[in-house]
Amino acid sequence: FLVIAGCFVIQGLSCGIIHAWGVQQEYLANNVFNENSEKNKALGYIGTLMFFGLYLWGMLAGWIAEIWSYRNVCFIGVFIMALGQLLASFCTEPWQLCLTLGIVFGLGTGLVFGPTSTAPAGWFTKHRGLATGITVSGVGVGGLIIAPLTEFLVRETSVAWSQRITAIYIVVFGTISCIFVRVPVQDKNRSFRSFNWRAFNNQRFAIHTLMVFFVTAAYIVPYTYLPQFWVSHGISSKDASVLIAVANVASSIGRIIIGFAADYIGVLNSLVLSLSIAAISCLLVWPFATSIGVGIVMSIFYGFTAGGYWTLAPLAAAKLFGIEKLASNSGTFYTVSAAGAWLGNPVGGAILS
Repeated sequence: FLVIAGCFVIQGLSCGIIHAWGVQQEYLANNVFNENSEKNKALGYIGTLMFFGLYLWGMLAGWIAEIWSYRNVCFIGVFIMALGQLLASFCTEPWQLCLTLGIVFGLGTGLVFGPTSTAPAGWFTKHRGLATGITVSGVGVGGLIIAPLTEFLVRETSVAWSQRITAIYIVVFGTISCIFVRVPVQDKNRSFRSFNWRAFNNQRFAIHTLMVFFVTAAYIVPYTYLPQFWVSHGISSKDASVLIAVANVASSIGRIIIGFAADYIGVLNSLVLSLSIAAISCLLVWPFATSIGVGIVMSIFYGFTAGGYWTLAPLAAAKLFGIEKLASNSGTFYTVSAAGAWLGNPVGGAILS
């Protein structure tokens, strides 16, 4: 359980900050670069790069952790995450933020994402799904705390000092949490493929991989652009950050409950149901979420159901293709997820504008 706790906190610090990026982007777009459409457009790539790095480097980090040490990889990732935030505090142009937050911070999140996503499962057999759900729910809890905290720091101090303070709490809480990240036994001869082309001979594998691509492309878009959407319809920045926090709360709860429910109604049934509701909320609720009341509905429905994907995705892959092939297929899924993450925000921003 200490392993779960450590991974929970690190997931909150890494992915939670990515989920809360929309709050900072909204402030920069409306108060710093409000008269420069090109710079505002460039801001959209920062969240894309962070999410892209999460998967691109997460793919390699899982392999490095297997042959070296889960704990050491996480220590390095935490340091790089903090460094990215600190360097970002001295930036004045979007392209500089793309380098510091998008690439440097994205590298750090990728290094901690792989090990913390898989380490807890090694300690459980009967309740592995629940253990995974609790671990990844740290993303939602992190977003719940970080989104309003970021809005408060930006409003009361500045964007720069908000990033410096973020770097400090990453180092403090991240370093302590890394101490508890470990696995029962490490197979240092474990093989890993960055992309498994042969698996595409299986039609079911190809369809599943296509699903991974589109879900990853769409997932982060609401978290990135809903704050700007709400502010453009008269909702205050403070209330918009609260609505994002609500989405993160719902995400945390959804990751646990949906993972628990999958043990009873089936992993694939849970996956189809949760993703369908998430898609419907974007299609039918988002266009009308111009008030706080409807915004809360959107946050709850989307956060709860979309969050379940992160619990169910590895379980679904194990169910469809066998637990013994999960390691060899993980490189393919990470690569496809990185491609989807790269596509999602720019397309979402173009549609929104």
